[in-house]
Amino acid sequence: MEFLREDGHRLLLASVGLLAISVSVALAVRTCSRWLLACKTFKEGLPAEGRVLDAYVLPGDQGRAGLQHVIVGFRAADGREYRLDIDTDRRRPLGARVRLRYLPSSPERAVPVEAGRGTVRTVLTLLLLVGLGLVGVLLMVLGLL
Repeated sequence: MEFLREDGHRLLLASVGLLAISVSVALAVRTCSRWLLACKTFKEGLPAEGRVLDAYVLPGDQGRAGLQHVIVGFRAADGREYRLDIDTDRRRPLGARVRLRYLPSSPERAVPVEAGRGTVRTVLTLLLLVGLGLVGVLLMVLGLL
């Protein structure tokens, strides 16, 4: 009976490790693809000027401040109008101008110029995900021993 119990714990440990590896790989792929899209948008995207149409704050939790969001409207080169919901670290008055860049193939994914490419945030996120993946590998190895 003790033998079955120990095998169950090992299987659980290996399963949790596999789950951690899977999540870290999936999130790393998503993070890299978003970063590459932002880089492409800054490099090849068309400039546009938007205006703040609305603003709201999502409430924070556990003592953290809320996250400011703005709804920005802009007109693409083809004349169509688009609206974006952008999170920002500062308050913006209604009607404020916002410089954007967008790819003609997907103007609904326009990015504010001031946000930058997010390289530092991307690298830190990837380092965290590598750590999670390594923890997953460790748990799998311990579960299989």
